[in-house]
Amino acid sequence: MSMRQFTFFHLLPAVTAIVALFSLTLFSGKVFAGQEEKAHAERRVIIEEDLTHPTFKTLTVGSCPEDRAGKEEEVNGNGEEVGWKASVNRCSRARLMYPRYKNYPWMNQLIAQSIILPMFAERLEEKPVRRGGEALYRGKLERVVRKGGEYGSIEKPPVIEFTARLAGYEKSSLSPAGVPRPELFGPYLQFSLMHELNQQYDAHPAGSSGAFIVVDTRARKILAFDDIIIPGQEKALEDLQRLAFHSWLKRERTLPSDAIRAHFADPSYAFRLNRNWRIAEGGLMFRFAKYEIGPRPFGMPEIFVEKERLRDIIQPAILEQIPGGQLTAGN
Repeated sequence: MSMRQFTFFHLLPAVTAIVALFSLTLFSGKVFAGQEEKAHAERRVIIEEDLTHPTFKTLTVGSCPEDRAGKEEEVNGNGEEVGWKASVNRCSRARLMYPRYKNYPWMNQLIAQSIILPMFAERLEEKPVRRGGEALYRGKLERVVRKGGEYGSIEKPPVIEFTARLAGYEKSSLSPAGVPRPELFGPYLQFSLMHELNQQYDAHPAGSSGAFIVVDTRARKILAFDDIIIPGQEKALEDLQRLAFHSWLKRERTLPSDAIRAHFADPSYAFRLNRNWRIAEGGLMFRFAKYEIGPRPFGMPEIFVEKERLRDIIQPAILEQIPGGQLTAGN
């Protein structure tokens, strides 16, 4: 064997190692570059998909002219006009505020067909609309005002004030217009829908109606109560809610024990399982409607049930998204 052959033979392993190391470095560089590009894309998606920052639109129909709103002509004994005097505002008005997403038409469609239009259908006592979106909102508002007018007369039309508002519920995060933003817990985006109809000559106004709306952004659907409860655990949850309401009466209304027992014994305010829920820090929050479990001064009570008490009652996928004291909501 020659000296040249001997040298190459002994250097071959080293050359192979260097080639392998260079190839590995080149491959690793490509992998790292690919991972960095993917991470950048994911960050970009998170920014673009910030569902907690929609724009808010407001529709109003039936508003009165500003110059003569709430006034009527005043005449003297000869029938001559002498000016304007204050009077009851005889204009009816309906308003709707709702969020809108520029880049996510599926969310706008979900809001229209699963939240706003069903609310109008309930208010107008008609069948829910299966198709349609924002183009129907103004027509529905006009129907609310027109239907309310059917209860009056041409000479004395009733005054109607209808408001509906779909937004967030926490005042800690507001839009530039001062509207609470929706909150995001994992894949679950949460809104609050409030609507109220006030009508002149209504001796028993129904009061505000409110519902929490939870959207599963992965499945692109409204998360219903039946989606979160473990079948057969409704009674267990009702018992926890009753205990929480007992604490609410003692804390918020400062009622003594005798008065609390008397309230629960009143058939006018029979306590029933509440299905109006949202995720909160450390547990679930439930909200009742006005007059549902108490007189008007009670408003719309909100009661809180701790996460630890909800195990084996609420589906684990929901419990996983409930933040503890060290975590905050959002994306």
